Amino acid sequence: MLPLTSKHAPPTMATTTATKTAPFTAAEWASLKRLAKIIHKWNVDECNGAIQWHGDSKETPKRYFQDRYGCFTIPGPTIQDKERQSIESARKIAARHGLSIYHQTDPRGIALYVYNAADSKGRIDELYSSIGKPVC
Repeated sequence: MLPLTSKHAPPTMATTTATKTAPFTAAEWASLKRLAKIIHKWNVDECNGAIQWHGDSKETPKRYFQDRYGCFTIPGPTIQDKERQSIESARKIAARHGLSIYHQTDPRGIALYVYNAADSKGRIDELYSSIGKPVC
C-alpha cells in the first residue's frame, strides 16, 4: 500500500492529525467522536428493532429484547433518548466554532458530519459527504 502523501491524497483530504480536527481542540474532537459512536449505536439498535418509539406522538424510546427466535419483540423499559442528547451536545461543540452538524441516520455509514452552514446552500442532506468533515 502506498503511503498517504499529498501526491496520492485528494486535495481536500487532510494529511495530519492537527488539520484533520481543526478548528477543534483534541478534547473537543475526542468528545465529538464519542458522541458519534453513541449516535451510530443508537441508529443500529433502532434499525434492528432493539429501540422502538412509543406514545401518541412516538416521543418515548423503549428498549426491546430478543425473543427465542432472535426478533426484538419483548418490550423492555423506557430509556433516555441518548441520540437527541448526543446530537445536542455535538451541536454545542460545533457552534463554538461557527460550524453545524449533520446527523446521517443510515446505520451503514458515518453518523455525524461537521460542516460550515454557509457552504451548504440549504441542501446539506445532498452535500454532507462532499462538504462535511466526517467525525470518525
